[in-house]
Amino acid sequence: MILYFTLYLLPGLIWAGYLEYYTTHYLEGEYAKEWVWVERLFHSFLWPISLVIFIIAFLREIRKRD
Repeated sequence: MILYFTLYLLPGLIWAGYLEYYTTHYLEGEYAKEWVWVERLFHSFLWPISLVIFIIAFLREIRKRD
């Protein structure tokens, strides 16, 4: 059971770390502020939802530029 929890949480921690780094270093304005713990927990534990939303927004942005 602990192994499954670890295997689920590990990609979430990597994703949350990447997303926090990306938003604080590469975005401007309102999105460039430091994260709070609630945001870190959300993106770590519910990373599949966060990742899907990010991919959809990324693809929409690419289509909008073309």
